[in-house]
Amino acid sequence: ELNRQKIGQTYKVIIDRKEDDYYVGRTEYDSPEVDGEVIVSSQKELQPGDFVMVKITGAEDYDLFGEVV
Repeated sequence: ELNRQKIGQTYKVIIDRKEDDYYVGRTEYDSPEVDGEVIVSSQKELQPGDFVMVKITGAEDYDLFGEVV
């Protein structure tokens, strides 16, 4: 429920890793391995450690989905 309230919001996200066709990161407020992850789609290449602004487009119980803006 709390995650669904974040849909439409934009957050600063640090990229942790690249998967097949998306990136995985976390907001600046989240801790690795404790909080949920942000699944990020991006048209440009990102690297682990990059900070990007991500608009949240979807949410599940633990994870958020968004795109780089």
